[in-house]
Amino acid sequence: MLLGRLLLEELRKLGIRRLCIGKLRCRDYLPQCIAVSILLGRYVMCSGGYGRNTLFKDNDLEIMSLGKDGAPCDAMLAKPAKCPNPIKVEIAIPNKPRFIIDLALWRDHTKTEKNELVEQVLTSIITIRKYLWDGNLELSDVPDEFLEYLGKFARGFVNAVIINRGPPRIENPAVMLDPEGDCALNEELIRGFSTFVIGGIVDKERRVKGETKRLYDVLSLNIPRCRIELRGSVVGVPDRINKIIEIILRVLFEGRNIEEAIIMSMSKRDRINRLFYEFQKAAYRVRINNITVLALSKSIIEKVNWLNATPKEVEIALRKSHVVLMSDDELGRYLSLGLARPGPYTHRYVK
Repeated sequence: MLLGRLLLEELRKLGIRRLCIGKLRCRDYLPQCIAVSILLGRYVMCSGGYGRNTLFKDNDLEIMSLGKDGAPCDAMLAKPAKCPNPIKVEIAIPNKPRFIIDLALWRDHTKTEKNELVEQVLTSIITIRKYLWDGNLELSDVPDEFLEYLGKFARGFVNAVIINRGPPRIENPAVMLDPEGDCALNEELIRGFSTFVIGGIVDKERRVKGETKRLYDVLSLNIPRCRIELRGSVVGVPDRINKIIEIILRVLFEGRNIEEAIIMSMSKRDRINRLFYEFQKAAYRVRINNITVLALSKSIIEKVNWLNATPKEVEIALRKSHVVLMSDDELGRYLSLGLARPGPYTHRYVK
């Protein structure tokens, strides 16, 4: 997104008001896709061409589909081999923020976890390309085996990610993102850091606590360790590397607050896990026939669902949390009899 806007500025400086392009796979902001393709060397800007249909318009500048006839183009995208004299396009690529995924603990992973880790790294590249480009991502402590996995999984996938065989090159101010970190990230802190270090860690089959802290110690880092939390808890906060990067980028380039960014990046599983947590904390402890059950009313559930989870997700979370659904009148009756007491989070949803 950011590079796309910088590309439009550069086109205007070059006097290009109509850019024509052929088939270009793009699911996001079209100028961003074009900027990344140019930086990766897939395409160059060439004089000539004709435009047929408008694909994108920004005030006096338009991007059109390339055809054999139509409106004359100021420039067109072409493969390097088909354009001997390309137009020099200089995009002022920002070098911050930088994301570093360190792979020093690669060998501790199972084969399944290694596959998952490679997939998360590849998705991280795609995520960064929505706002910046490959050069804003560094992989450090990269072992040969990781590159073999990467080549197998992404055959033909062109990228310009910085591959560093040694330890991460820290540029301050920097932070390590750790779910067990000492500080909680907020918007101000995110905007203050220029380098974000993320552990290349997947514990899908091992469930080992404190792995990011162990990596921090292995690397002998001396930077803050901060967690990303949602309303005081890390429960339900996405832990996939690409999602962590996405949250940071949403805050920096979309102007989102951290809660909005987290909720937008949550998966179905994340939402259910967080609802499970909230339901159990918010539920009344109701005494029925000498048995204590967790209970909520429909009106409270609607307030608890600030995640905007689907009805099906709410249903699953209720079932998993073993919370009984009561009417407001029924719950009120138990309260009046002194047979119901609030849970630790009930006060958040009931005045």
